Amino acid sequence: MKRNRFLFLLLLFLGLQSVLAQKRTFQPGYIIELDGDTIQGLLKDRSPEPFVSLYNKVRFKKEGKGRTFRYSPDDILGYGFQGEHFISMPFREESRFFTFRYYADKSAPRTFLKVVRRSKELMYLEQYFVHDDNSYLDFIPFFYKPGSARLVRVTQGILGFRKKALASYFSDCPEVVEELYSETSVIQSVPELYEFCVAHCTP
Repeated sequence: MKRNRFLFLLLLFLGLQSVLAQKRTFQPGYIIELDGDTIQGLLKDRSPEPFVSLYNKVRFKKEGKGRTFRYSPDDILGYGFQGEHFISMPFREESRFFTFRYYADKSAPRTFLKVVRRSKELMYLEQYFVHDDNSYLDFIPFFYKPGSARLVRVTQGILGFRKKALASYFSDCPEVVEELYSETSVIQSVPELYEFCVAHCTP
């Protein structure tokens, strides 16, 4: 009798742990459908720590319903949770002779990119990825002029700003080019550079 009670309590405990783990991985969030409607519910786009992996399709549960739906970048316009917003957009990386370029043309496959900041003329985006050797979640920052066929990668790891690529992308804005190569520049971070670009390169 005691053994049965012990097994029952053990199963109950494990079941509660499973439910709690599920609640920790799903977060209150939303998706934006292709017609522009925003649907609230529970969402997750990655596996829990410590061994993180990003899902190709975000998992989503509508409010009050237990069924889990999976959405690829082709299925929705975007999603968000915990104050973060992601959009689905065409994205293609091209490399030639150790030169990398990034495109947003309509023929490119779509992917989810995090929107960090945005204005009408310039967006600051991040592409998430996971390091193969340690499952550490990291990101690559990009600037994108809405309507343009190109994005520009802002930094190159510990090497800092990709000055040549940024100068080419903002060739119509000499203030940015001058600031990038100035020995007295006080801009140290991507958000600071974004604010400088918005202040000096947009109407």
